[in-house]
Amino acid sequence: MMRTVYQNCNLFVGTKDELVHNAWFVVDDKTGKLVDQGSGKFEGKADKQVDLADQYVMSGLLNSHTHLGADPVLDKHYPQTETSTTFNALKNLREGLQGGVTYVRSCGVAFDVDIKLKKMRPQHPFEGPGMRPAGMAVSIPGGHGDLPLGQDHEYNACHLVNGVDDMRKAVRSQFKKGAENIKLMATGGIMSQGDQVDDTELSLEEMKVAVEEAHSKHMTICAHAEGRLGIHYAVVAGVDSVEHGFYVSDEDIELMKEKGTFLSPTLIAGHQIVIHGKGKMSNFSYNKMCEHVDAFYEHVGKAVNSGVKLALGTDAGTYMNPLKDTAKELEELVRAGVSNFTALHAAGLGSAELLKVDDEYGSLEVGKYADFLVLKENPLADVRAVQQENKQVYQHGVRKF
Repeated sequence: MMRTVYQNCNLFVGTKDELVHNAWFVVDDKTGKLVDQGSGKFEGKADKQVDLADQYVMSGLLNSHTHLGADPVLDKHYPQTETSTTFNALKNLREGLQGGVTYVRSCGVAFDVDIKLKKMRPQHPFEGPGMRPAGMAVSIPGGHGDLPLGQDHEYNACHLVNGVDDMRKAVRSQFKKGAENIKLMATGGIMSQGDQVDDTELSLEEMKVAVEEAHSKHMTICAHAEGRLGIHYAVVAGVDSVEHGFYVSDEDIELMKEKGTFLSPTLIAGHQIVIHGKGKMSNFSYNKMCEHVDAFYEHVGKAVNSGVKLALGTDAGTYMNPLKDTAKELEELVRAGVSNFTALHAAGLGSAELLKVDDEYGSLEVGKYADFLVLKENPLADVRAVQQENKQVYQHGVRKF
């Protein structure tokens, strides 16, 4: 067994609001997993030693809300096809890993490109985070995500459903393809041009059927839900996570705590639109985001500080919001009133628990994969430390950047 010991670092394991100083940890080079750790002088045996020069080490980031095939620039002058979506996905995955993201959950990719890439990966490896793919999301005709695609608009980004039978078929179709997550569009959204954020688009009955089908097949299921009633339906139906949650009510905060429902806010997506979106997108979308952004931050802060489980997601692929900038969400969570530790926990064990991979990811504990970042500054003191551009990124014990 070949082993590498990494020593002389300040280690944020991810389970407690503290650092282990003068820390060391040992990685099995074959499995890529941690096999030992401690502090002080390393007295064991290792085939290779790496001195981390008193820098800060933390788990790689897990992003629970991504759109891997999207282009975060709005001025492209060609139709979205499977080719362009695949090109974007491979580019975003590589750059995302360089930005410190080591595992992602997909929340909707046209042409099921994420599913196809994951199936190909064992024989045709590519650089990027581990993936929990979703493929096509599920919406209604005219709803959020109803977007014609292809050279001649012959495809749609989503399954468009009318009623529970359509919904059951859509979820089963995604399962057959290889999806591991189902994405529901429960309400209107910012970028859709015909609806408002409080439009309730999927019925409670449709979402209940979706949850039943997804959970019976060991898939996770999440809901884009911004308006109050759509959020309520999603929580009652039993989704694993509410995405965005602009207007989560006090009643649903308590219900989410009771049911263990996660909130994946994606604050950075709204922030980037407000700061950079004027004149770059439709006035309808820009004005919607500006109208709701303060309530967005307020409700997210209240929900998390009331005890709702928090995962880190960014809506990566939306305007000026690439996967490589995932670490910026940490800063926005703190701006919403979340503690540094709570934000970092969301990017690690919080997202790992939601994605059901916390036995191998999300913290730097013995038995888990050695996916870690090496930083110059202390992220527990200032989460902006994770935005360091030239940080070291390790995946399964192998330095990638």
